[in-house]
Amino acid sequence: MTNIHLRARRRIPGMNNRRLTLAFCLLAMVTAVRAAEPELMAGLSVMGYGYKVKVSVNGADVGIEGGKSESRRLFNKGHEMAAQATPAIRAKNFVLVPGANEVAIEFQKIDPKSADVLELTFQAQGYAQPLLSLVNKAQASGKHVVKVTLAPKPPPDFKTVVIGDAK
Repeated sequence: MTNIHLRARRRIPGMNNRRLTLAFCLLAMVTAVRAAEPELMAGLSVMGYGYKVKVSVNGADVGIEGGKSESRRLFNKGHEMAAQATPAIRAKNFVLVPGANEVAIEFQKIDPKSADVLELTFQAQGYAQPLLSLVNKAQASGKHVVKVTLAPKPPPDFKTVVIGDAK
């Protein structure tokens, strides 16, 4: 073999080690970022027949309008799927944060004389009971702001926040 071939063989193992080291470092950084924020997922369900409804989570309108049955799947802001979502979807569906989350609910009956019932449930993945349950029969309108704590697993002293005039 010539000197050129020997030099090429000597460089390749060093390059492969550098590439492997770089790849390992990048993988470790991605894993550390994911480990820093747990993946959170929650479902928001609204039975809003006969009502105008607006729901915001951490200041972001999640697109609930009322007048029908609606649901949204919500994720934490750092969720791995957020990078693939359009900006409009990201703004409405990737709104959760680990720890305290503020849920603001505004509603108004379209016909104050109707017997329509508003039901809202906020259910987190991994929780046996909802984080929040709202049932309204009598009030013509209302606004509620509630803080709920969201974690990958429910705390031992977890209790559902219940709002409403009907059980």
